[in-house]
Amino acid sequence: MKFLSRVLLLLLISLVYSNYANSQDIKESPSYKQHKAAYDQAIKYADVSVARNSLYNLIALDPGDESLVDSLAYMYYEYQQFTSCLLVCLDLLKRNPENLPALEMSAVSYEKLGLKDKALTSYESIYLRNNSIYTLYRMAILQLDLGRHTESMTNVNILLEKAETKEAKVSMSTDQGTRQISLEAAVYNLKGLIDAAQDNKEAARTSYQQAISLEPEFTVAKNNLAELDK
Repeated sequence: MKFLSRVLLLLLISLVYSNYANSQDIKESPSYKQHKAAYDQAIKYADVSVARNSLYNLIALDPGDESLVDSLAYMYYEYQQFTSCLLVCLDLLKRNPENLPALEMSAVSYEKLGLKDKALTSYESIYLRNNSIYTLYRMAILQLDLGRHTESMTNVNILLEKAETKEAKVSMSTDQGTRQISLEAAVYNLKGLIDAAQDNKEAARTSYQQAISLEPEFTVAKNNLAELDK
């Protein structure tokens, strides 16, 4: 058995080395160098279409190079082509389920495409890996949108108990455009939305007022508070 395991290990090492050698040979080929030069030039001149086409040619020549597919996913993500980004990310996750950037881009893509249940599942997977307050905040928002009020409130309370929430900032759309506000204020605003959805107006009022006390120019919370009295 030990001999067999040793043989299998040697075969695996040989296969990895062979694939690496083949990849290196491909990268030295004139065709690969030509497409790589076109890609670099297109990136320099911000010509996204040519850069993407060159990237596809590079992937066709060296399909085993995951970094090329990563670059394609980032390109689609940066230019908000979320359907294509999602499809590329799903392919990356088939190759490597632990590819955190691909998982994060797929979560955002699902959300932008209105597939909130799938976005939530992706964020839950991400949270198991990064334990980030920002991921937990996104989860709480999606849970509210999906009518999962108890789960959303549970995560809101977890966020409010964390010291790092008080120091963190989050981007929020306002009448003056997108600006950075206290994550704690955003969480209190979210808490108010959950309370309002459960027809608990006084609790919602308290939460909105707390959000505004933390961020006096928080127009979203102010508008939500005004809605309670209509």
